[in-house]
Amino acid sequence: MSASQGPWTGHFVWHDLMTKDGAAAQAFYSELLGWKGEAHDMGGFVYRRILVGGAPIGGIVEEPGIPRAHWMPYLAVEDVDRAAKRVAELGGTVCVPPTDIPRTGRFAVVGEPTGGTFSLYTGLPGCHGANPTDTMPGRACWNELYSLDLAKSQAFFTALAGWQIDVKDMGPAGSYHVQKLGDKQTGGMMGQPMAGEPSTWLVYFHVANLAESTARAKGLGAAAVMESMPIPEVGAFSMLNDPTGALFALFEPLASAKSC
Repeated sequence: MSASQGPWTGHFVWHDLMTKDGAAAQAFYSELLGWKGEAHDMGGFVYRRILVGGAPIGGIVEEPGIPRAHWMPYLAVEDVDRAAKRVAELGGTVCVPPTDIPRTGRFAVVGEPTGGTFSLYTGLPGCHGANPTDTMPGRACWNELYSLDLAKSQAFFTALAGWQIDVKDMGPAGSYHVQKLGDKQTGGMMGQPMAGEPSTWLVYFHVANLAESTARAKGLGAAAVMESMPIPEVGAFSMLNDPTGALFALFEPLASAKSC
């Protein structure tokens, strides 16, 4: 199987938005990022699959009972059952045990030791998720863990996924841990910067013009947490809460940078 088709083990290949209002979320992101949607009856709930450039990248799931809306990244693994067992051995939690997705693959919802939840995923042939190296406006392009215990989270993912650290000094903000598999970046980690908040994942979405997209997001009902923050030699980002309460980021790379 070619690299362009996957699997992309150790990388994030899918993103689901867990929200209490799927219709409102779909309307917001479709208007903001140009997403197309496909509604699928999953026998008890509707799964709204997200399409960017004609290709699926994730979905929107309506969950009335969740404490708050949030984005859920899916980490590609060789074997979901084996990886879920390893999560427990490393001090994490298995929230949803390994479960088949008909004609697609197998997944489990897990939490790393400080509480940040994500999913494990193994796809059937042809269903390995979205190529993490493809970049275009509207696609997820970076995944960042805000951790209540950075050392504990780092040890967990190094043991589970083989991620290695490229530490960046952020001055008063502390250190930023870029995660790498070989010469490929897989995401980032830093200490939770927001007082009183739990460990959580922040998903960044690629945009062509950050200022315009940030203004559009606010006009559509999003609340800005920070706007047009520069990342030296990389680009700039804005962090917002969408109208259903989910935290997300918009990112515009520098013209000289390949992506986020």
